[in-house]
Amino acid sequence: MSWRRLPRRSLAVSAVLSLGAVVPVDVVVVRVLHERDWTWGTIAAVAAVVAVLIVAGIVAYEVARLRATRWRLTRERLELRSGVVSRQHRSVPRDRVRSVDLRADPVRRAFGLTVVKIGTGGHGDENAELTLDPLTVSEAETLRRVLLSGAPADAFLTEDPVLAGEPSRRDELVSATEAAWGSAPFRKDEAPQGNGLPEGDETSRRSGRHRGNEASLGGGRSRGSAASRGNGPSQEDEASSGHGSSWGGGPAGAMRAVEVVARLRWPWVRYAPLTVWSFAGAALVLGVLYKPLDALGVEVFSAETAALVWGWLTERPWVTIPVVVAGNVAAGVTGALLIFVESWGGYRLEREPGRPGAPEDTGPDARPASRDGRWRVRRGLLTSRSLTLDESRLRGVEIREPLLLRLGGGARVTAVATGLGKAREGETEDVAALTPPLPQAEAVRIAALVAGGRLPAPVPHPAAARRRRVRRALIAAVVPAVALAAMAMWIRNGGAEAWTRGSGLGAWAGGGGLGSWAGTGDVQAWIRDGALEAWVWGAVAAVLLLVLPLALLVAVAGYRGLGHGLGGRHLLARSGAVVRRTVALDRGGIVGWTITQSYVQRRAGLLTVSATTAAGDGHYDVVDVGGDTGLELAARAVPGLLDPFLVRSGPGAGCPPTSRAPSADAAVPSQGPRSF
Repeated sequence: MSWRRLPRRSLAVSAVLSLGAVVPVDVVVVRVLHERDWTWGTIAAVAAVVAVLIVAGIVAYEVARLRATRWRLTRERLELRSGVVSRQHRSVPRDRVRSVDLRADPVRRAFGLTVVKIGTGGHGDENAELTLDPLTVSEAETLRRVLLSGAPADAFLTEDPVLAGEPSRRDELVSATEAAWGSAPFRKDEAPQGNGLPEGDETSRRSGRHRGNEASLGGGRSRGSAASRGNGPSQEDEASSGHGSSWGGGPAGAMRAVEVVARLRWPWVRYAPLTVWSFAGAALVLGVLYKPLDALGVEVFSAETAALVWGWLTERPWVTIPVVVAGNVAAGVTGALLIFVESWGGYRLEREPGRPGAPEDTGPDARPASRDGRWRVRRGLLTSRSLTLDESRLRGVEIREPLLLRLGGGARVTAVATGLGKAREGETEDVAALTPPLPQAEAVRIAALVAGGRLPAPVPHPAAARRRRVRRALIAAVVPAVALAAMAMWIRNGGAEAWTRGSGLGAWAGGGGLGSWAGTGDVQAWIRDGALEAWVWGAVAAVLLLVLPLALLVAVAGYRGLGHGLGGRHLLARSGAVVRRTVALDRGGIVGWTITQSYVQRRAGLLTVSATTAAGDGHYDVVDVGGDTGLELAARAVPGLLDPFLVRSGPGAGCPPTSRAPSADAAVPSQGPRSF
């Protein structure tokens, strides 16, 4: 395949997006020239010239970028040449592709373009993604399917050279076929004979095969998808049986339907406000408006503004404070609802089939379908997002339950997979998110489907883990209370008054700064009247009556959140008090173990077992598990991996193992991932 250019429609997108840079610059220009008493006609002319220069400069750079950028797909690699000043040539083997992310803001959607990000599985590496910005939607969809399906290269390519910016013979034939037969999959009685294209035309035959595969994968337009618009998971979509060739060596025309696992249900929007940001709405609004108001010359945080606000609050606090709190919460809840609608509007989770004829799993916890499929998440009301994960690259699934969401009976599901980049600045959702906030039972159902089987039930941890958390809660609350009580006694015995007279820090400060403030008559009178001592005793009471019960509740919640389990395919680890995380990690993806035991854990007979994997966070911890139980869990999860580091405490294989590692923090390497 010859090198291809990016579509020229990107110039129009850049011109429209450049208006975002024009507006703030013109606002500053108008403000500055108006202060210098320029006439409005002159100001308008200058602002217009500035706008034209900015748009022209951005478009000129985009022209240079498009001329310098080329890409091509071969049977083994995806290659990209780019760079206006510094030239780069990147080449990614097709077998390294882990995920494909399609993203289109409203402007790109209007021009039929999308940004394609191909993840290659690197951790924390800026070169872990290859970005094609932009491609046409049809090119992006076809490239996505070919890269993740294991399809032959000629499913996307033709041997005829494709000139940059010009339609190929294949595109013309495909457009003609779509016009004749529509974009939905063919039914048995509707399917055209052969490929529906002229016989003897090799290009036509390749195009017909590609469209048949595209129809079989659905692309979001299958009949089953349309038929499954209910609230629950869809029934198996209507499968078609075309007459073209198929992938994977299966019978000719064998096709499997796209399964719609979950769709957005609008009652789920009730979970959107269950976040801490709902209580900081006013601060978020001020943060968003600060820069525009500052450009217009409005000082939001000036001393005069602060004095006016403080005077308004203290004039009638029993009225103003509830109004401020209610307004803050209302702004936060409204913002959370808007973000939910924009981020998750049109949400749909699909499982696309793999190659027909691929071997099926036959293990005790196997899927009903093969493991060569793909999971696709579609969402976004204004900015459309589409993330496709190769099922063979999934290493597990995670259920997250933040405190407020957990109290409301909700949860969310994320993927543990290789090849996922980090969220960009300004993103409101995790890149690995598979679901919006939704009912906990629905989250468990979806997690089980993604994981490929029923998740193991968590086993509670020993009582020593609860005692450890309660002890830490007592220390966190009692130590500050004791320190404040000692300060109150120091004030009562005259220590504070002597300090303000210059016998302590006040003398050291040389009569300036803190010492000068502490030596004022108002402060000394405040101390002599006992007001300062009363405030300190009030702080002691607040710690004992508020902080201590809250710390104990967090300790109990943290213990109740502990758990672990071992299933036929997955290791389950659960922990967290404020954010409870339940991770079902594929045992075949565990590449090593780290056994950690602090001094306090050693006294309590506990340890932390960390499973190392190449996906997600890189490691997942089973926290504060019993010593023998934790070692046995690691030994059974990946048989043979930990055996060289274990010593059985008695005769027979049934005796509990103990670690022979010389240190309390022992890293156990792997000889490679093991499958079951």
